Amino acid sequence: MTLGALSVWRVRPIAASILLGVAFFVVPQVVAAATLTFTPPSGNFNTGDTISVTVSVDPGGASVNAADGTISFDSKLLSVSGVSKSTGFSLWTSDPTFDNSAGTVSFSGGTPTPFSSAKPILTITFTANAPGTAAVSVSKGSILAADGKGTDVFKAGTDASFTIAAGSSDSSGDSTDNSGDSSASDAASSDAPPPATIISSPTNPQSDNWYATTSAQFSWTLTSDITGVRTLLSTSATDTPKTKLKTATTSQTVGDIKDGVWYFLVQLENDGGWGDVANYKVQVDTTPPNQFDVSLQPAGSDGTPAKLLFKTDDALSGVDHYEVIFGSSTVGTVQAADVTDSGYAIPPQAGGPTLVTIKAFDKAGNMTSASKTLTLPAVAAPAAADATAAPAASGSSLWTNILLLLFAIGIGALISLNFYSRKQVQKSTAQYLQTVSEIRDKNDRIFSAMREEFEQMIQNFDEKPQLTEAERNLLEGIKEVLEVSEELIDTSIEDLKKMLRNQ
Repeated sequence: MTLGALSVWRVRPIAASILLGVAFFVVPQVVAAATLTFTPPSGNFNTGDTISVTVSVDPGGASVNAADGTISFDSKLLSVSGVSKSTGFSLWTSDPTFDNSAGTVSFSGGTPTPFSSAKPILTITFTANAPGTAAVSVSKGSILAADGKGTDVFKAGTDASFTIAAGSSDSSGDSTDNSGDSSASDAASSDAPPPATIISSPTNPQSDNWYATTSAQFSWTLTSDITGVRTLLSTSATDTPKTKLKTATTSQTVGDIKDGVWYFLVQLENDGGWGDVANYKVQVDTTPPNQFDVSLQPAGSDGTPAKLLFKTDDALSGVDHYEVIFGSSTVGTVQAADVTDSGYAIPPQAGGPTLVTIKAFDKAGNMTSASKTLTLPAVAAPAAADATAAPAASGSSLWTNILLLLFAIGIGALISLNFYSRKQVQKSTAQYLQTVSEIRDKNDRIFSAMREEFEQMIQNFDEKPQLTEAERNLLEGIKEVLEVSEELIDTSIEDLKKMLRNQ
């Protein structure tokens, strides 16, 4: 390495530290876990029965507005008789389609109104054709965030499995039509009341989660011997429904649900009488966290740094997390368990009068905010050498890590080849002049490609709102890496060419 190259290296310490630690550098991202779910996820049926399966989008904490996918099913055991659109999507790039030969259902749609809680998007009506265990799964899918970029936040699709027994039912396939012409197997099973059914909810798919909605849809399964259905929404899981539905249906929507923990109960009847009661827990919280205040705790005389003080509670679902906002930029997200009476450390910033906003979210997604203009002390960003490891906890982009690692390896290989060439220079000056020129050409092509990749990555992060000061410092360091590395290698190659010509 020449003195000129060393000089370039020294005037850019941030870029140098990033380059030296490039194999360990990771880029923070917002990670969501949106899923496509099936309701019901399982059930027992006879051949000839219809099985209605609702497909829902569960954003998993993100705000989404579009999804598409392909659903696969066992075409030897099931066939699709129809697909209907649900209320979750109002816009469809094309109507949902199905192919019974291939065993697939495809869909692609969205809504102009983003949503962050589970919503049903379509219902598939299957016919049970043969005995066996029929699997239904998501073979391909995407769920797009409403972030202006259409970020795909899809994580996985849940699976459904339906047990189909040999038996006969009405030729129409309507399991609720009981004409009295039962098969021998039905007659045998009617001696005993039916077992408890399986209840699911496309609007409240996780019974242990809290939802900020006063309406919920419930679904359950029926076999061909069922003659009656009773339902009840109760605060007790051990109640018994008393009101019989007019028809033996497989779903019901309940509105005007008050805040609290509720149980939706379903009881089925056959010729043997009323069976066991099934229940599904529903947790509703539409009330935001309690009002609170935000203040500044000055630095202590013992060197204790200044901190922000804020804390609230939520009587029902509990506080989940806080967002800390300076001006219009979110500078941090804090889990409720990490907020104590000792305060919250002030993130790096320039200091001075700042509008500080704290948003408190409960576990159902309700929000309460507090704002105040506070005179904050200046807080310096962490040293660049420490910053390379800091973002690891928030996730990383695999392609970025691979690109940066290859970048470091490429630079090391070029520098090693440079020094190796110096040692071998006496062997053939002309030959090595040609080799060095070829290396220079390859170097130009490599850096051209890398520059294009890095500039795209940098552009993506420049467009990211609410970057922290530490993230901006890292971003600036990345921008310098290309310049430093290219200048360093170009300088070394030029020095080598001069040495060769002087031989």
